[in-house]
Amino acid sequence: MDTISLIKNMLTAATGAAKGHAKDLENYLKARVKLIADGTAAIAADLLKGKITEEDAKFAFDEIRESEKTAVLAVEATSLAAAQDAINAALAVAAKALSTATGIAVPFP
Repeated sequence: MDTISLIKNMLTAATGAAKGHAKDLENYLKARVKLIADGTAAIAADLLKGKITEEDAKFAFDEIRESEKTAVLAVEATSLAAAQDAINAALAVAAKALSTATGIAVPFP
């Protein structure tokens, strides 16, 4: 069995499987960053105009920070899904290679 080719094929499959998640993650993070930036700019503008106090500004920013805790969980879930898909793709390639090399049926969903 050509392990070099097998490794390359597994990496190609794994990378391809994870790429869809990477695009989803990028889009999600772009949206979150925009929300954070807009909220931060609004806080700064209101503070500079005297509409809110320094204490209000700190509280408002803490609220933004708190709301982003759920975003961290979403990023973690997406990362885990990407890793699982990548591993499954690599295992599928390895199972096929083993079946081809030996003639035994190696089931892999």
